[in-house]
Amino acid sequence: MNPYIWTPRYIVNRVRLFFYEKRHKDEPWIPSKAVQALDKLLTQEMRGVEFGSGRSTVWYANRLCHLVSVEDHQEWYSAVQKQLGVDRVSNVDYVFKSSQVNDKGQSEYCNFIHTFDDESLHFIVVDGKHRNRVATRALDKLAPGGILLLDDSERYLAYNSKAPYTIGSDLSKMTSSWKQFQNEVKHWKTTTYTNGVSDATIFIKP
Repeated sequence: MNPYIWTPRYIVNRVRLFFYEKRHKDEPWIPSKAVQALDKLLTQEMRGVEFGSGRSTVWYANRLCHLVSVEDHQEWYSAVQKQLGVDRVSNVDYVFKSSQVNDKGQSEYCNFIHTFDDESLHFIVVDGKHRNRVATRALDKLAPGGILLLDDSERYLAYNSKAPYTIGSDLSKMTSSWKQFQNEVKHWKTTTYTNGVSDATIFIKP
């Protein structure tokens, strides 16, 4: 078992996060420092796509020119779609795509990123199913200076983290697809944020 699970430090971080989220119900479920960074980085001239929707969808939409949000869970899709209507959000294309993988290793959800032209996006959120496939395929779709947000990055990338379920800095624990991703972004500006419960990493394309 990961030594950080249910240690005194983790319990304190978990309680702190619980009360923070109670006070900031409109923010994405990512570390608060990542929210603050994105609040400064995102502008009304940007177009983005979000893989994995939620209360983050409205928050991102309020800071972008246009957002496409992709969801694979039907009940959750219906709930978020209803909330978008309540909040009268008009700059979001909200789409449902199945994440079921066929015998060729493909899915509608993962392949949806190919509907965008290369270097046509300014912001991509990878926070849903098949993150390894989506993240790797998304890199060419970002314009120079574009931002990619990877949620729960401690679970996939090799670096030192105090969040639970981290793979740590052991490269052997990374899958081949994540190794490919990390190699492709090695010259990108990279910042990882944590709340002690989970991490989120922001990559900025040169």
